[in-house]
Amino acid sequence: MMAHAADRAASLQVVEIAVDSDRILDLRDEEARRFAEIDRRDATAPWQDLVARGRSPTSGRVRDRVLATAAVGLIDPSRKAPGAWHLVVFAWNSDSSSAQVRLSG
Repeated sequence: MMAHAADRAASLQVVEIAVDSDRILDLRDEEARRFAEIDRRDATAPWQDLVARGRSPTSGRVRDRVLATAAVGLIDPSRKAPGAWHLVVFAWNSDSSSAQVRLSG
């Protein structure tokens, strides 16, 4: 998360997390984006400058579209590192319909 390097703790730890859900929308997948009516450019557009200028980033619309599909999270392509991705989970361990998340390893 290069954009947040200045906000990091001095000591970092890497942990392995297991996420179980069949309701994660993969924004790397063209068919999934089409199903959710999401334009890839909106999902990968830079957002920090827009927010700094008081504007709404396109990623907010993407999140709204993801939630409209009843997904509990998404796989988000990295804006800074092509080929890398992030997993975003909106809700976890709250009930049987949310993602189930646990430390593993």
